[in-house]
Amino acid sequence: MAQKKRDYKKDFPCLISRLENMIIVGAFLPKERLVEAALAERMGVSRAWIRDALKILETKGLVKMVPYRGAMVTDLSEQEVNEIFQVRVVLERLCNQLAAENFTEEDGGFLTEIAQEIESACGDNAINEMINANTRFHDHILDMSRNTYLIETLKQVRSRYYIFNTFAWSSPDIITRVQSEHRQFIAALETKDYDLLNTLAEKHISYSKDMYLNQIKRRSI
Repeated sequence: MAQKKRDYKKDFPCLISRLENMIIVGAFLPKERLVEAALAERMGVSRAWIRDALKILETKGLVKMVPYRGAMVTDLSEQEVNEIFQVRVVLERLCNQLAAENFTEEDGGFLTEIAQEIESACGDNAINEMINANTRFHDHILDMSRNTYLIETLKQVRSRYYIFNTFAWSSPDIITRVQSEHRQFIAALETKDYDLLNTLAEKHISYSKDMYLNQIKRRSI
């Protein structure tokens, strides 16, 4: 049976999203090679599509092209990790403050539903579902800021953070803390507790940074 012809304009963005999500959830690890032929077969597309998609992911900082080796998932140095963390904390605090100012009862209900999804996925040990729901949780808070430039900038910074974000999801203790903090986020947004929101902004994203830095130190031993 002949393969159905794909629509580049329609299907190519989906391909990028699939590959990006696979990196985000840890299906591909830092420094792992991304072989065009293998990916083309796996995704059911041509190598040309894969090549174009990898170029776009490179602009997002998720992939880097290495001479004579091809594409691989980006691996960050200790300095780069700390620099990204510093920038993200500032942006997350601003995001949370603006979100609190715009908070509605409907937002609270929606965030609570997602928090419950995360807890349910945790109970089923469904890591991908946990990560996807966690992303939706924080994306909604970002949308609540209603600041177009902040949304665009923070999404770009978060995309770099995803490279080491998945490390935190390997720890049951951290998963438990993250679930508790989601509930704290909702309460702090509702009561406009800016001090707590500032604390959570740093604390919530520090786990993955710390675990990734530990991995870097282990590899250097």
